[in-house]
Amino acid sequence: MLNVTPIRGNNQYAAAHYFSAADDYYGKENPGQWQGIGAEALGLTGAVDQAELARLLDGKLPNGERIQATFDPVENKKRMGLDLTFSAPKSVSMQALVAGDLSVTEAHDRAVTIALQEVEKLAEARRKVKGKSHRERTGNMVIGKFRHEMSRAKDPQLHTHAVLLNMTQRADGAWRALSNEDVFRAYHGIDAIYKAELAKGLQELGYQIRLVDDKGNFELAHITREQIEVFSSRSRVIEEALANDGKTRATATTLEKQVISLATRPRKDESDREVVKQYWVEKSRELEIAFGRRSRLDDRSYGPPPSAGHGGAGAPDDADAAAPAISLPSHLTPAQAVVQYAIRHLTEREAVVRESVLSSTALRRAVGLAGSKEVREEIRRLVGQGSLIEAPPAYRLASRDDSQTLSPAGWRHYLQAQHGRDSGFARDYVNAAIKAGSLIPVEKRYTTQKALKREKAILAIERAGRGQVAPIVEASVLQAALQGSPLNAGQRAAVEAIVATRDRFVGIQGDAGTGKTYTVNQAVSLIGGAVAEGEGYRTVALAPYGNQVKALKQEGLEAHTLASFLRTKDKPIDEKTVIVLDEAGVVGSRQMEQLMRVVEKAGARMVLLGDTKQTEAIEAGKPFAQLQQEGMRTARISEIQRQKNPELKLAVGHAAERRMRASLDHIRHVEEIKAPGERHQAVVNDYVALGEPEREATLIVAGTNKDRREINGMVRVALGLAGTGREFETLTRVDMTQAQRRFAPSYQPGMVIQPERDYAKAGLVRGETYHVQEAFPGNLLRLVRADGTTTTINPRTATQLSVYHLEHTELAIGDIIRVNRNDPGRDLTNGDRLRVGGILGGVLNLESVERKNGRPLPALELPALRPMHLEHAYVSTVHSSQGLTSDRVLVALDTKSRTTSMNLFYVAISRARHEARIYTNSIKNLPLAIARRYDKTTALEIQRARLTSRQTNELQNTGGAANGKPVPSGPAKRKAPGGGLNAPE
Repeated sequence: MLNVTPIRGNNQYAAAHYFSAADDYYGKENPGQWQGIGAEALGLTGAVDQAELARLLDGKLPNGERIQATFDPVENKKRMGLDLTFSAPKSVSMQALVAGDLSVTEAHDRAVTIALQEVEKLAEARRKVKGKSHRERTGNMVIGKFRHEMSRAKDPQLHTHAVLLNMTQRADGAWRALSNEDVFRAYHGIDAIYKAELAKGLQELGYQIRLVDDKGNFELAHITREQIEVFSSRSRVIEEALANDGKTRATATTLEKQVISLATRPRKDESDREVVKQYWVEKSRELEIAFGRRSRLDDRSYGPPPSAGHGGAGAPDDADAAAPAISLPSHLTPAQAVVQYAIRHLTEREAVVRESVLSSTALRRAVGLAGSKEVREEIRRLVGQGSLIEAPPAYRLASRDDSQTLSPAGWRHYLQAQHGRDSGFARDYVNAAIKAGSLIPVEKRYTTQKALKREKAILAIERAGRGQVAPIVEASVLQAALQGSPLNAGQRAAVEAIVATRDRFVGIQGDAGTGKTYTVNQAVSLIGGAVAEGEGYRTVALAPYGNQVKALKQEGLEAHTLASFLRTKDKPIDEKTVIVLDEAGVVGSRQMEQLMRVVEKAGARMVLLGDTKQTEAIEAGKPFAQLQQEGMRTARISEIQRQKNPELKLAVGHAAERRMRASLDHIRHVEEIKAPGERHQAVVNDYVALGEPEREATLIVAGTNKDRREINGMVRVALGLAGTGREFETLTRVDMTQAQRRFAPSYQPGMVIQPERDYAKAGLVRGETYHVQEAFPGNLLRLVRADGTTTTINPRTATQLSVYHLEHTELAIGDIIRVNRNDPGRDLTNGDRLRVGGILGGVLNLESVERKNGRPLPALELPALRPMHLEHAYVSTVHSSQGLTSDRVLVALDTKSRTTSMNLFYVAISRARHEARIYTNSIKNLPLAIARRYDKTTALEIQRARLTSRQTNELQNTGGAANGKPVPSGPAKRKAPGGGLNAPE
């Protein structure tokens, strides 16, 4: 495991002492060691001298030169360096420190060294030339490594502090402060390299490993989870271990009492260390830990050597004790298998992936299988054969972190189009800017042939459907039918696009609150009415989520979820069927292609209804936006109907047009409270101050699930509900990709699995719940049934599984709750909001929050015989709020959160009819935060960038643009932030 911590402050001597003498006696046995090209350049080799380290932390070089200090802008403390702490898995620490296997310690040291070699490549220095910012990749660091062996809780914990000093040497020989942003960005990759290299080294020693999750964390296979937990004291240190043994301070042995005393003492010495280590040995003997032949302990009862294939206590009966940590398809090499896993996992959500994310994901999966070198080579192999498509090199301004990213061709186009430069000047200027570091490279990006093929197919199906169907209602008949209609111009155009088109596929781009569903209903009435040509037309509405389907049904439409429709084998559609896809903007490329193929094959027609400015698809792709960009006939509805408050209507209108500052100017209530807890409490206070009818018509929106949970809890306290109800077992969905669900270590002990179909061989029944006990070698997963019996499955063959976290949730009479899984038998839909009307024994009485004639709709009795799919519902995230309408919306926005964006702000404020209130940590930074838009990148964008780059290079090389006219290209029309490039000096 890796932790990265800035070293800040004004006392370099205290910092040097912490690392080089943190345990007093460690400095004698394990003196710090220097590493890095920068260290060698300064003549620093071998053991670290504490006084020398203090001077370096203060910015003083061995030659007497001083590096100008840099300061943390928030705390105004001097930046002295970074502490990268590499911690070995607990069982590895036990094998190294309790059993005394020095070769395990050496494997840890080697893994740290290899990881730091990769870190060093990230070193950069900033410099200014005539006031213009440049960045230079220096590739050298001064690193002091300090290996420690004990946690503060007196547990064995083999870990190394790698101190990256705030200095690096530029190409001109000058020493300057280290620019370390890339080190933070590469955190996951560094962590993955350490784990992969450590696992590889341990296996070369003959040890087997057991993966414990899908993030690359592992343990030695011959030490069980229960044995590890005894040596993993956290907050209460040794007392927890004693309590597990049924002991207290009164009944503990003298040695155990000594250890408890040491655990609360701030300092320790050599004799303390020996007491602790003696305790480790005695505890290991009690637990009968089989450390193996390499153990320095003499007791032969410690069992066979790890190389003998001891599988560890608790392995499933049908598992081979010598099974590999990970099972692989026979036709793939380990490197091929882990990179394929990473590609499948990442491209389920994004069509384009960054190099660091791809490599770190593959390396996490590679633990026990392959090292970082093999993974890099496999990625290069896939790029070489064309399976992975690499985007052309791209660059941004060194002086602006928010600069746009363009290829060299794009920057040349910019100079030609914006500044009138000829092609030769632009080429030389951009090349010089790249060489000087005023244009710096951004990370490589990749897409796949599969994603590219899917996107091309979607566009091709739409193009092929143009002019292929007869109008349902002729234009002249339609015009007469709409005489006197209350529809506005945009809505009329939309109705015409639906019923009078000759195209198989049409789009309705409707801004939030513009009456899209109402418009579709008017079209459906015409389709089913006498004005339609012929008879028998049928409209089928589809939507991604269950609550959207329920809303469509309430409008009188035949409606289904998109997933259930696609799963149906015999789809009852033909050439007289109109498919209406609601919320098309949140449908990914995979489902969109499937649906469009079904529509095309049946000769049916399809209306795509949505808003590309609201939240995007969770899955990869943005096909609704692509189809519009590529010419699909699309009507736009922009006249807002929902907002009744004129100022709020203006705010929503500006947000729809991406004028975020103007939008904020029309929000009457924007409150700044810096502390998150106080900010959330302000939201709660305003909510509770409302009368009950007003609260029922008020929606609270939070940016993250963490904030949602916290505000939910605060609301229950403020309403006097906390502590008045009963605790129930509830389930919250775990967000996992298909690749993760097929990989046993992805499942953590205590998770709950619910099969979506029967698996007779494994004894799994659809809809029943099973608790995860543990993952085992061979990709096996042991599950516990409700009656306590167990079964073992391979999730690679049992793929239709829903996965949940088990929680204990207090529910009280009056609580508002949300259903988070469809339950057709009880007519419950994912997203339904209900009120707890009563609790009798193990049965919940639930009322609808909707009322008819002032009275709640019929109640529902829900037995709590097993965990329920319920959660508190006073607060919504932006995804779950899309499609809702309330009188008032209270929005908690943290400008530092990645979730705060244009999409979130627009969706949140547009839910309200009368009032939107914003609560933020910084009014000053809010406009910039809500101006961010996280657009998905498509495979076709990568392909077009490659084509443009290739064509431009050919023209530049042949002089084809020497007349000074720019080569036509999309990026040339976009103005770079800051008014221009930093000129190369």
